[in-house]
Amino acid sequence: MIAGASWTWWVGFHAVVAVVLVADSFLPGHRRESRNAPAPNPRLAWLGTAGLVLAAAGFACWIAAAQGRQAALEFAAGYTIEASLSIDNLFVFLVLFQGFRISRQQQHKALMWGVWGAFVLRALFIAAGIA
Repeated sequence: MIAGASWTWWVGFHAVVAVVLVADSFLPGHRRESRNAPAPNPRLAWLGTAGLVLAAAGFACWIAAAQGRQAALEFAAGYTIEASLSIDNLFVFLVLFQGFRISRQQQHKALMWGVWGAFVLRALFIAAGIA
């Protein structure tokens, strides 16, 4: 057990994250390298964000039913803090992309390398911390 969760849970969690990252790399809008590719659709981005917030709210309700109100409130607080920190990261990405003159077509590739790097390093650090 690691922090109250079994090894199976940790391995399963990392497997799900890896599957989601691989699936994201196959989405239709990310493989176009053409300069004529359409700009991202803000409405679709807002709908995706709303979907994720609704999924988190549903998960918080499940936590409340399974583990009580306090645990659900802790999850909601953590989710809100992480969401605000991710918005801060967007400004950092914007500055880096502009500073290094990364084209709009290459930004997804750069972000995917960063996410995969963080995923692998976190898994290694968790394993090293346990050992």
